[in-house]
Amino acid sequence: MPDWTDLTKKLEQYLRLKTFPIAFKLLENEEDLYKNKWCRIAEEKATLCQLITRVRCFDWTVGAKIESFATPICPYMLGLVEKPQMVKDGTYRAIKWFKKLEDSKKFEDTFPTVPFGKYKAVMMAPLVYNPFDPDIILIYGNPAQMILIINALQYRDYERLQFFCVGESSCADYIAQCYLTKKPSLTIPCYGERRFGHAQDDEMVIAIPAEMLEKLVKGLKFLYGRGIRYPIPYYGCEVDPTPGLFDAYGGTRKYKKQRVKYEEED
Repeated sequence: MPDWTDLTKKLEQYLRLKTFPIAFKLLENEEDLYKNKWCRIAEEKATLCQLITRVRCFDWTVGAKIESFATPICPYMLGLVEKPQMVKDGTYRAIKWFKKLEDSKKFEDTFPTVPFGKYKAVMMAPLVYNPFDPDIILIYGNPAQMILIINALQYRDYERLQFFCVGESSCADYIAQCYLTKKPSLTIPCYGERRFGHAQDDEMVIAIPAEMLEKLVKGLKFLYGRGIRYPIPYYGCEVDPTPGLFDAYGGTRKYKKQRVKYEEED
């Protein structure tokens, strides 16, 4: 098992995150929830985004079974239950979000979910405690922190990343999408996550496969060594940017020596 504590502390150091990065794991057996002595199993009904907030803000380890959820959409998205009838016919989303039933059905046809049949429960914990080997890691932050995460993941083996937005139920765009593609998945928290999960106005969320965390931390170190750090300092919108551009894009001998050093260390 990787040293999740060390990696998380470095992640928090480079990004100055406001809330705890989350270890997220789907479980094949409900009994595994009870094997973790720290796990608080939801007794009252809750939404997934409420449980996420308890982890990232309260510093709790939480777990949920199918019957823990207040809405069938949460366990359906996680692959814990089959597609509900009100999702199949489009009536669930049509109540609030769409003018026509046809648009609601279009939504449901493109809504990503973890495949049904394998998992029975979900467990989440602050990653910094080495709680368990997670499937994916959830990180909340502002847009500046998110672009640095993306830059850090791209510093080696570059790939142009694609992200999605279904609209409401944004949890599908980061959790299910990450499970399905095994790629980083960034999105904007939806109305429901702000209403019930208390996501803040300036927050975005990204899910990354757990095995990518080490690459992310190395990438952040790489960028830090080149002067790309958080918080991002303002250069000034009414000054000649030439000196700053020259330095930022590799025009000095000092920068070139530093680049060679980091490539050798990595």
